Amino acid sequence: MEEKMTEVRRSQSFVERLAFNVVVGFTDEGTFVLEFLKPDLSLYAEEETGRIIGHGGKLVSDVRIYLPPKTARRMLSALKKSIEEYEKKFGEIKVEIPGEGK
Repeated sequence: MEEKMTEVRRSQSFVERLAFNVVVGFTDEGTFVLEFLKPDLSLYAEEETGRIIGHGGKLVSDVRIYLPPKTARRMLSALKKSIEEYEKKFGEIKVEIPGEGK
């Protein structure tokens, strides 16, 4: 027996709580680019019961920020200081960074 699927759409009032991914690069002109990605998710449910039977999704560009080199350097300095203060208060933020050996 084949199950019928219906996509479950979010209402306009739905609040997303997301962990963003970010891609960092720079242009040929030397401007830094921060591109924040967000998940675009779909849920699929049985038409009659509403039971969720599947999901799908992908990452899509949400925000792209262009920074001149001096602004990028100031931002890096401010982030470093904020992270140091955060870790003093809450402990080390443990994260694996690709390409960085231990």
